[in-house]
Amino acid sequence: MAEMLLYIACGLSAGLLGGYLGLGGGIIIVPFLTVVAGFNIKVAVPVSVTAIAVNSLSASNEYLKRGMVDLELVIMLSIFMVLGNITGSILSSLIPGNITNILFSVLLVYAAFSFFKNRSSSEKMTYQNNRGKYLIVCTVLVFFTGILAAMVGVGGGVIIIPVLYLVIGLPLTTARGTSSLMIGFSSVAAAAVYFMMGLLNLHIATGVILGILIGARIGGYLGTKAKPMIVKIMFMIIMLYLAYKLSYQPILELL
Repeated sequence: MAEMLLYIACGLSAGLLGGYLGLGGGIIIVPFLTVVAGFNIKVAVPVSVTAIAVNSLSASNEYLKRGMVDLELVIMLSIFMVLGNITGSILSSLIPGNITNILFSVLLVYAAFSFFKNRSSSEKMTYQNNRGKYLIVCTVLVFFTGILAAMVGVGGGVIIIPVLYLVIGLPLTTARGTSSLMIGFSSVAAAAVYFMMGLLNLHIATGVILGILIGARIGGYLGTKAKPMIVKIMFMIIMLYLAYKLSYQPILELL
């Protein structure tokens, strides 16, 4: 019973933060299951990806109600995200856990600083113009984001949101909503691969998903009310802390 409550708490915290920031919640689930619950990252990643699918689709409901999702971009980019997720899920079984931890930490550090980059004058074009100009670049970035996301157990929002915000030029709130829906669709594909490979622990996943169903609705609602600067600061603090917790020991072992 105590273990199940721990898994539910994991899902609840991931749902609240993931829904608020427009992320899948994997940035909370993977560190929680590895650092707090003590599971190997190879166990945590499939659980995280499965919960992310539920979290993102649930949180997206609030963004959709308020028109904060670019459905055209979701349709175009989700195809490449799904292909990347499937590829990453297959590759994950071939890469050692320590390397996965370090890759995840690098991703978190990048994400921590990405939102504080100032847009140049050319980047201030309307996103309708940027959409056509940078769409091919974005599809490539989204595909490789899908690979990395499935390998380390995150939704990919830590990369997708900066891409939509800085490259395409979507408003930050719309970028969060669009990312959330994309992640939901793509994570379903990655979770299916993990399940078919027998790598998904259903006992852990059940508790995490139960918690995330509750947290995602609340987080998604709060996310539609959030001020951009508050989101940026929270994002940076959380990312840097988690990067430190995950990478410290693996780096020492490699040295």
